[in-house]
Amino acid sequence: MDPINFHPDDLDHAISESERSVRTLAGALDELSLVTGQGESRSGVVTARVAADGRLEGLRLSPRASRLELDELTAEIVQAVRAAQDDQARRLADVVPPASFGGLSAEAVTRQFQQLEDDFSRQVRDRLDALETIRRRALADD
Repeated sequence: MDPINFHPDDLDHAISESERSVRTLAGALDELSLVTGQGESRSGVVTARVAADGRLEGLRLSPRASRLELDELTAEIVQAVRAAQDDQARRLADVVPPASFGGLSAEAVTRQFQQLEDDFSRQVRDRLDALETIRRRALADD
């Protein structure tokens, strides 16, 4: 959008694009509550499952875990939980669509919208000032 050559249709188009993006994100939000993650330690002794909020939901130790030293078992548990959290993060990335605003980042769209809003406000002020000048002249002519 070119703020200098602004046309109301440009704003309508931007609003339509934003509404489409919001609808898409709203649909993705429903799916987010279902996204869990599963992970396993490197040796496979520990498996973990995390819920949609990233909290540990389940932990399974294989019978081989009883042969590990406490420090080794702790490290295996941490590996499995992190792997589950990483899995959940990857799945979340698949569910949440990338923000698409005509190939621009959300920050760029925000900046452009702010610039457009500033320009619009300035134009409205200028027109109101011009109308006030016309009103004063009309009153002075009476």
